Parts: sequence; C-alpha cells; structure tokens
Amino acid sequence: MSNVELILIKFIKAKPSYAYEVEKMIEEREMRQWVKIGGATVYQVLDRLCQKGLLEFKVEREGKMPERKRYHVTPEGERAFALATAELLRKNELYYFDLTTGLTCRHFMEPAVFRQAIEERLTRLNDFIDHFNERFDKARELYPTKRLLVREYLLSHYKLEQAFLAKLLKEPSA
Repeated sequence: MSNVELILIKFIKAKPSYAYEVEKMIEEREMRQWVKIGGATVYQVLDRLCQKGLLEFKVEREGKMPERKRYHVTPEGERAFALATAELLRKNELYYFDLTTGLTCRHFMEPAVFRQAIEERLTRLNDFIDHFNERFDKARELYPTKRLLVREYLLSHYKLEQAFLAKLLKEPSA
C-alpha cells in the first residue's frame, strides 16, 4: 500500500468523508510538506481504493447540492491499513535528497559558487524552520499528542540538515 493510500484510509477511518473533505484535511494539516499528494490524486486514489475493496462509498445528496460519495473503510481495508502501518514503522527506508547529489558534484564547481549555494540553502532552511515552528505554535491546541510525534520527527531532520550545513560552511574548503 502506498503512503498516499495509507493517509487517505487514515482520514476515512477517523471520519467517513467526501473526497473534498479529505482534500481540505490534507490542506489544513499542510501534509504536502512531507507526503507527495496532489489534489487530483486524492480523487483518483479514493477510486482505486474502492476498486481494491479497501473502501466503499455511499452516494448522498444534501438539499440541492449535487450527489457526492461518502467513503467508508471496509473490513478488508481495516486489515490492510493495520498491516501496512506496522510495516512502515518496522522497516528502514532509504533517503533520496537532492542535497546528496549536489554534494557529489561539488568538485566541479567554483568554491565560491558552492559556498554561496550552501549559504542560500541554509538561509532558506532557517526561514522554513522558523515558519514551521510558527505555524505549529499558532495551532498548538489543535495538535494532539500523535501529531506532535510527526512534527518532532520532521523537525529533527530539518535541524540535522541545519547543523550539517553550518558545519560545512565552517570548513576551509567550503
């Protein structure tokens, strides 16, 4: 099961919802910073999950609104969700960062250009971390403990890169 499928089942599991509602939850939680999921993808993946038998839907109509599908997790979806979640937590994944590729190519750059690029990256990262913390602090009361774990995990990666870049800039060859 893909990460996108898992996230969508998670939302439907928490509250049977329409595709539009799921899309709004993704937006509100700014999840696109850590999971690759486009707006149109939500609708496509929900349909695919129904085809796989992991979700089902009921067509509903409220007043003069057009018909909409409210999605529900099937018993098979519940089992698949539990297995996939446990597997993600168990396994180690490889990291594919653009920075890694840039660092392997740095010897073919002028040292001043390399240094400037790293300084710019660090500045952007510092701004991002400030913005990340600011957004979190504004919505702290909305973040249950479970979401604190996600925030802390992401923040630890950003801070690790921040420290690495600062150390890199202190080296004479940078």
